[in-house]
Amino acid sequence: MTRYHGLQAGNPERKILTQQVEAGCESVRWQLSELTGAVERAAENPAKFNLTNEELSGRRRWIDNTRRQVDGVLDALKSAAAAPPPPSRQDAQKDRVAAANAKFVESEAMKQAMIVRQQDEQLDDIEAAVARIGRLGKAMGEELEGQQRLLGELDEDMDTTNSRLRATQKRMNEVIRAAGKNSQLCVIIFLSVVLVILSVIAFM
Repeated sequence: MTRYHGLQAGNPERKILTQQVEAGCESVRWQLSELTGAVERAAENPAKFNLTNEELSGRRRWIDNTRRQVDGVLDALKSAAAAPPPPSRQDAQKDRVAAANAKFVESEAMKQAMIVRQQDEQLDDIEAAVARIGRLGKAMGEELEGQQRLLGELDEDMDTTNSRLRATQKRMNEVIRAAGKNSQLCVIIFLSVVLVILSVIAFM
């Protein structure tokens, strides 16, 4: 019967098994009828067959139990072969509710998957922007370091130029004191030209 219930209703093998089981049950029924007749004949003269009343009762009980088992098998075959009853209105409503719930769950799952995908794309964009900002900050840092080096070099050039100007002014003062009053103007002009030339050379 396990193999029988494992087959679909329209399976040809199930139909063949049904016929075989029905034939076997009918054969058992016939044999039980024969046994019943034999027991009843033996009950008329138990001493002839060397049987007791208890043995006769036991055989009758066995025949009855076997007949009930055969009837149960036939009833099971009839129930399995019968068409399933149409679904009730309550069952149909449950099926519709279950289908609606399944559709809703599937829709929500698709929405959640889309949201997660959008969040992943946004995170990728943010990560790319952070990387660009990092590269820009590094380039700005390098540019500032270069400008600081240039400012340092400019400060050194200014210090050198100031030292030269102070030395030149000192020499001009010495020359002015040593020169006469008539040549002071020429000397001042000459030294001014020299000072301008030195300034231009210092800033080149």
